[in-house]
Amino acid sequence: MTKEELEKFEQQLCAERDRLSHEIKQVIQDNDMGSDVDHGEEESDESEERGVAYGVQIALKERLNAVLDALQKIKAGTYGICEKCAKSIGADVLHADPESRYCKVCKAHTE
Repeated sequence: MTKEELEKFEQQLCAERDRLSHEIKQVIQDNDMGSDVDHGEEESDESEERGVAYGVQIALKERLNAVLDALQKIKAGTYGICEKCAKSIGADVLHADPESRYCKVCKAHTE
């Protein structure tokens, strides 16, 4: 991988990190009910919405952690190396999924 390609992936990952951080904050803010008034059926709907928002928040945090791990790998000089077989992760995989931990072969066996 060239230095230019690595820099491009780092820029993409930084942008994704910022987007995910903002989205997580937005989900938290949107889910902040702020009202303690009991409205019967509305309370049930709010509880369901909080559950959905919590699930979304967990998924976003998992993705953010993967992005942060990839950025750490760039700093450590291990970005683009499969965690399973230690071979190079193809550019096609990294273009589709810049935070990928596995090469195409290992990814197929992992999923």
